[in-house]
Amino acid sequence: MHEEFDTHSSHDLATAHVMIKCKADYLKDVIEQLRSIEGIVEVLEVIGECDILAKIEATSSESLKRIIKWKILHHNEKISSVITLLCMRKPLCIIVK
Repeated sequence: MHEEFDTHSSHDLATAHVMIKCKADYLKDVIEQLRSIEGIVEVLEVIGECDILAKIEATSSESLKRIIKWKILHHNEKISSVITLLCMRKPLCIIVK
C-alpha cells in the first residue's frame, strides 16, 4: 500500500536540470555565479560528463529559457558546454507502507 503526495503547491513550477561543463580552473567561479542567480535552487559539483548540475525552477518554460540563455550562458566564457533537461511533469513523493 502506498500514498502519493504532491510536493508542489497549487501553482506548478517549470523545472529544468542543467548539466554544465566548465573550462579548466573555473569550477569554483561558475558555482559561485550560479548560486547568485534567482531561479537556480540547487547547484551541485558532480563527477562525470559534466562538472556541475544545476536545478532551475521558474513560473513558466519561457522563464526557464530566459534564465538559461541570458543568466547562465550569455557572456559566460567560463562555461564550455551546457545540456538542459526539462522536467515534463511535477515530481511526486511516494510513501510506501
